[in-house]
Amino acid sequence: MKHFSEKNIKTIKVNQVPITFTNKAITAWGGISSIVAKLLEVLEFRSWVEKGIPIIERSNNSKGVYEKVLATFLTVLCGGERFSHLSWWGHGVEAIKESFGVKWLPKASSSLTRFWGKIDTQYLSEQVGKSARDLAVDIIKWQDIKEDNLNLDSSVLTRYGNQEGAKRGYNPKKRGRPSHNPIIAFLGSGYVVNIWNRSDFPPKKWTLG
Repeated sequence: MKHFSEKNIKTIKVNQVPITFTNKAITAWGGISSIVAKLLEVLEFRSWVEKGIPIIERSNNSKGVYEKVLATFLTVLCGGERFSHLSWWGHGVEAIKESFGVKWLPKASSSLTRFWGKIDTQYLSEQVGKSARDLAVDIIKWQDIKEDNLNLDSSVLTRYGNQEGAKRGYNPKKRGRPSHNPIIAFLGSGYVVNIWNRSDFPPKKWTLG
């Protein structure tokens, strides 16, 4: 049990049961604040962001590239599928900021959409992709893997805009919504070998021509 100094605690009694409060920052996302923060530190994630994300912010009101990439990472890690899911882990943000060594984290999804919207050319997109692959290679150490398992799986990705190729098809959670139904080939070590971003699953009945 963590002990707090006297100046940081407040105790009241409810039906003779003492209840102690602390004014220190706390969060329900304790796993993120400890384990993941340490992992990113070991991986030198901040250094990778500064070198690998080709976005330069020149505004005097800019809060920093790393903080926005970190917020995106935490949103995905918590199961977020849209930028608006940023609010999922926003409670207790002071403790999270302290754990990750940052003074600010975005609270509005528009901060992230404007940020990532700056990657608006194929060249910039390819730069981000290459940097991400280089990071994966450095983490997984492919040269040390002598054998692996090849896995095949399919998924349903619901779309809410006008994404190219999105069609109405099989979607058990959001019936009638446009979606992609990709099939993915990936190794047990985590490397995605190939992905076919299909518009829809193949028809249930096949006919020979």
